[in-house]
Amino acid sequence: GMKIIYDFRPQTFLKAYIAAWTNPNENVVLVIEEINRGNCAQIFGDIFQLLDRESNGLSKYPIETDVDMENYLKNIFSGNVEGFNPIGEVDKDTINNYYSKHYDNAFDKLKEGKILTLPLNLSILCTMNTSDQSLFPIDSAFKRRWDWRYIKIAQPKKEGTDEKFDWKIEGDIDWWQFIKKVNDIILR
Repeated sequence: GMKIIYDFRPQTFLKAYIAAWTNPNENVVLVIEEINRGNCAQIFGDIFQLLDRESNGLSKYPIETDVDMENYLKNIFSGNVEGFNPIGEVDKDTINNYYSKHYDNAFDKLKEGKILTLPLNLSILCTMNTSDQSLFPIDSAFKRRWDWRYIKIAQPKKEGTDEKFDWKIEGDIDWWQFIKKVNDIILR
């Protein structure tokens, strides 16, 4: 008889998560366009819990993975998969100390793919069109996990000058250059 085999396939979040853990000296940004057009609870699932981050950047509540994700992450983080660095160990002590009440060695559990916690260098940016009637209202428990900024569609000028406002995201990233780059990628 014929045998059907299902392989685990990482999706967008997990790809960003892996990129951040295996490249600890680079900032990784996951951008979610028009987040209010979907059901946030369904979109994020268990990952919703990871969005509560402490001042050190780590998730307040790590989540445990299922066996397929665990095996996939363990293989990637080992450094034995071509095209992937092993997991970066720069935050090993921070992770072990922070989660010491729950795990004897949290970093090993992370490296083995048993738990997920957002890495310090992973940012998640979302956009929403405030004039759009949301298909799904965003509840307050979800809203409080984000920093909110209103940004006009067109780049405004400073009053009485020809100089334009330069809005920054994540410290030194210019919002308008970011939008232009994203649009260039989309239009390819």
